[in-house]
Amino acid sequence: MGRGLADPAGEPGRAGKRLSRDAGLRAELELCERFQIPHSQFLGGDGRWSDLDRAKALAWAEWQRSVCPECHTRLEEWDRKRGGDPHAYVTDTLRCPGCELIEQERDHVPQDRSGYGVKIQLLPRDQYEPRP
Repeated sequence: MGRGLADPAGEPGRAGKRLSRDAGLRAELELCERFQIPHSQFLGGDGRWSDLDRAKALAWAEWQRSVCPECHTRLEEWDRKRGGDPHAYVTDTLRCPGCELIEQERDHVPQDRSGYGVKIQLLPRDQYEPRP
């Protein structure tokens, strides 16, 4: 019922080549983590955690620890000695109107203690109710 984790990557339970090359599996495991279900249940199984489900969950956790929290790449993707490429990624610029609006509003938050803890959020206009 599902794909085995250990195909050519090696041993179950170790984040390996399969996770590196299979974006579909990474997306599936991300959803499984979010919904706290075994991968076999995601694929239509009965919901009991199999040895393979546990191996996939452990491999996913190991994979996530290897990802930079800022740029979301992995060091081995850049390292030729580990099969990577120093030019594996290129930069691209994107302007998000929502983030721009938040940054503009942040300019109005006091920089002294009165601004501590102020959070800026975006709300859909039709859900916004001005405070009295």
